[in-house]
Amino acid sequence: MTTYILDTETTGLVDPHMTEAAYSIIDIVNGQVQVLQAPRDKRFNPLKPISLGSMATSHICDEDVAHETPHTDFKLPSNVLYLIGHNIDFDMQVLKNAGVKHTPKLICTKAMSNFLLPSLESHTLVALLYYFHRRIARENAKYAHAAINDIHFTQLILSSLIDLANEKGHSISDIESLYQFSQKARVPTHLSFGKYKGQAIADIAVTSEGASYLKWLVNQDSIDSYLAKACHQAIGMT
Repeated sequence: MTTYILDTETTGLVDPHMTEAAYSIIDIVNGQVQVLQAPRDKRFNPLKPISLGSMATSHICDEDVAHETPHTDFKLPSNVLYLIGHNIDFDMQVLKNAGVKHTPKLICTKAMSNFLLPSLESHTLVALLYYFHRRIARENAKYAHAAINDIHFTQLILSSLIDLANEKGHSISDIESLYQFSQKARVPTHLSFGKYKGQAIADIAVTSEGASYLKWLVNQDSIDSYLAKACHQAIGMT
């Protein structure tokens, strides 16, 4: 059983192909992050143009990866049971676009931060680094969006989130309990869009108009599965 912290840089948000990947191998023992293998990184030819927005973010240009191996050469070992990242669903889609068939259990530090710090102004990786580790952020945040640096940042944020979760009584001691907490954190308590933006889903369901809206929402093909679960729970649907 292996756990990766993973980060990818990509061609953009639409049908993203990998330009760079980095990972470390960790474990959670008695609520503490233990690094079993230091971060490693590799660049890949995405086999499609890199968007200007992605170039501006990662500073990886087409010519930088033109002679790298194709992104379809990326391999995720079958013994990787857990995959951790900040908005890890996006990274998993990048791996799928590279042809990865294996799907580990996904642990999202962004979902955890949203759950534990709902009133925080921003939940980006760098914002959280400034929140938890101001000195490190001031010295190193300028290196964000290089995949290997984001692995270091994610390791720091993960440790801080586990400590905070345990302080709040969630009892994270090992990797499976971390996964279970991440799954809980993924189910939203408030809507982040539409006419009820910012309102608690449980409160929306109290009125007939609100309940009708939630019933309509869960029938949309594009709805996130975790949001659908929250709506179902709020209006008592099976």
